[in-house]
Amino acid sequence: MSTLILSGVGAASQAAVRVPAPASHPVVFAHVIKKIAFKGSYHGTIGLLWSSTGVTATSVTGHGSGTLLGSSAMSGHGTGTAANTCDPFSGSGSLSGAGSRLTIKVVTSAKTQACATSQAAPTTVVVNGVATVTGGTGKYKGAKGTLSFKGSFNVQSTTAGSSESDSFTATLTGTLSVTR
Repeated sequence: MSTLILSGVGAASQAAVRVPAPASHPVVFAHVIKKIAFKGSYHGTIGLLWSSTGVTATSVTGHGSGTLLGSSAMSGHGTGTAANTCDPFSGSGSLSGAGSRLTIKVVTSAKTQACATSQAAPTTVVVNGVATVTGGTGKYKGAKGTLSFKGSFNVQSTTAGSSESDSFTATLTGTLSVTR
C-alpha cells in the first residue's frame, strides 16, 4: 500500500488516503491457434537398401513447394517389410523452406501402405498414408496436425543386399494447427 496526500487550494487540512500498490502478477499473453490448410508437392530421390526381411529407405531427398514454405526441401528415412505386394512402413522426416520447418512422422497403420504394382522387380511402388506433424519452426512454430500423403517410385531390384537410388514424386495435404 502507498499513501497519497491530498491537499486542496484554500483547504485548511490535508487528508491521507491509502491506495493499493500495483499488483505484481505476471502478465499472461493468450496464444492464438491458427488452422492452416497445407498442400505440398515434391520430387526427388529415394535411396533403398534391401535385406532378406525388408527394405530401408536410407534417404529421401527432394524439392518442391508447400504452403507457407514456398520453394522447399523434403528429407527423411524409413523402413518396411517386403513380404507382400502391399506392406506397411514407418519413417520420419521434415519439410523446410523460407526459414520454416515442419517435422513429420509416418503413422504406421493399415492406411499407410507401400504397394508394388507387380510381384517382381522392376516395378512401380505406390505409397499412401498418414503422417503426424510433431512440431515446427518459423511460420510453423509449434505446429501439430495430420497430413495425408501419396506418391510413387520405381524399384529396379529386390535382391537382399542390393541398394539403389530411384526417383520419387509425392504430394501431402492436410490441416495444421499453429500457435501464433
